[in-house]
Amino acid sequence: MKKRILQCLSLILCAAMLAIPAAAAETADEEAPARLGPAAYWGTVTWMDEDTFLLDSGKEDGLGDAVVVHVGDAPYLDAVTGNTLNLETLEDGDAVYAWVGPAMALSLPPQSTASLIVGNIPADYAVPQYYEITSSTVTEESAVLHVAGSNDTITVPASAKLTPYLTKNIVTLADLRPGARILVWSDSKGTPEKVLVFAYGYRGYISVAEDGVVSVNGQSTTQKAKTTADGDTLLPIRAVAEALGMSVSWDAKQGAVVSYGDDMVKPAPLTTETLMTAMPGGAIAAVNSDGTTEEVYGTCVKEAGVTYVSRSALAQALDLYLAD
Repeated sequence: MKKRILQCLSLILCAAMLAIPAAAAETADEEAPARLGPAAYWGTVTWMDEDTFLLDSGKEDGLGDAVVVHVGDAPYLDAVTGNTLNLETLEDGDAVYAWVGPAMALSLPPQSTASLIVGNIPADYAVPQYYEITSSTVTEESAVLHVAGSNDTITVPASAKLTPYLTKNIVTLADLRPGARILVWSDSKGTPEKVLVFAYGYRGYISVAEDGVVSVNGQSTTQKAKTTADGDTLLPIRAVAEALGMSVSWDAKQGAVVSYGDDMVKPAPLTTETLMTAMPGGAIAAVNSDGTTEEVYGTCVKEAGVTYVSRSALAQALDLYLAD
């Protein structure tokens, strides 16, 4: 539930960025605005309650503006080693970096939930940077990454040390995929030399090329996307779901029904096999593991026997990342 709400907020914010008036882009080759990502704040901590602190560098503008940080489940890590720190050791007056958002409450100071907090920062130390990957090109030699909040690319060489967060899994350059979040330590030349890879928060990622080709986890599907008169991108639900190992059936009352595939890992306890339903011309619903449903905003149509669903609705209902 929490992740779907955050996904929805992020999608709304991304849509707002893309809705900048055309007058702001007078040339065809002007760069599109970067997708919003976690925003970095630096400052000293003043605890407000057991889960919330004020972070303020004392500056009036720029990085370090005052922000109210809701800690939630955010990791608290050592800036040098990347090891987990005990949040109870974080005291008033301590200096930290916190990455928050991108969704923020419109208050003074603004409020947001932390994604990551980094402390124990030595003087004049180059703090590692936290990124959300929006697209990646991986070879044996390197991974070239586009990240949220920037139009720049990051090249992670094969020589970089990749470490998983809180697990003993083996991570490789292939794990630097769209939707992944990473903490990167770079050398004096700006080349990444150490990367902490956080647990992947999605079932996969999807992208749509300019010619309408739909890709799931980097592999093209056989059916293309459709675009409505108002610009909404619709994806073929069966092609996407089956590429993810899910099964799709038809129900006269619910429309297209997407369920767990036989080889998928299922959460416990699980009271239903259904993941989502979509009725052409009707409701789209995400189904939780306890059987409760959440209506998802979007369009569902059926043409030539193929059921299509809004890209944002499909991503929200199936916990997919919308890659660039």
